[in-house]
Amino acid sequence: MFALMIGALRCPRVCVLLVACLMPRLAGAIDIVTLTAPESSNDPRTAYNVQLVQLALEKTRARSGEFEIRISPPMNTARAIEEARAGSLPNLIVMTTFENRLLDDGFDYVRFPVDFGVTGYRICFVSPEARDAVSQVSTLDALRKFSIGQGRGWADVGILRHNGFRVEEVGGYEALFGMVASSRFDLFCRGINELEPELRAHAHIRNLDYDRSFALAYLLPRFFFSNKKNDRILRRITEGLQAAWLDGSTARRASSGLRNTATR
Repeated sequence: MFALMIGALRCPRVCVLLVACLMPRLAGAIDIVTLTAPESSNDPRTAYNVQLVQLALEKTRARSGEFEIRISPPMNTARAIEEARAGSLPNLIVMTTFENRLLDDGFDYVRFPVDFGVTGYRICFVSPEARDAVSQVSTLDALRKFSIGQGRGWADVGILRHNGFRVEEVGGYEALFGMVASSRFDLFCRGINELEPELRAHAHIRNLDYDRSFALAYLLPRFFFSNKKNDRILRRITEGLQAAWLDGSTARRASSGLRNTATR
């Protein structure tokens, strides 16, 4: 630092640049962060994401300034990734499963697991036609006889197919609930943190029920991704979530978020 200051004194222009780099953000500057909207009025999944990002921004307010959270138009994950790649919305944050291809495709991510891995423990909605047969299953080989519905582009699709399951991809999130309830496929598997609020949100769908005899488990680490050009916001959210983890507020926000979504 001493040598740098001496160099700056010899050249006023360097001094100006150095001071500019060390100054905090201009007073009144606001960070705009865009989060993805629910895919429908019955989609409870994004409420926790909004709470977690808000917590991170609150934790960094003193150092990084004020913020504004905006919600995108409704879109599925695949569309949100395309929008983030194009940079069409300010600091668009997309919560999705970690895949190396995203890093190769111009993305970076917040260094904090969004749901601590619990979504990798899966309980399945089951069709009326398959309910009794599924309840008798005791091996993976026996379970592979049943078809599984999943959203188009979800990481589960590749994981399940790699493990020998028959998977039907469906473009619309809402359609999956009606399709399993009408026996268009046998199973629709959800994270243990997702199933109860989704069951409540879709209680109007006749014959929608879930299997109580087994659970699947596989690694499904999920993170907040954004265009790597938004590196300052990604660093801010990372810093905020790590600080919240240390003081215990992420655990409190997580339990609060689960209670709130369960009553939606």
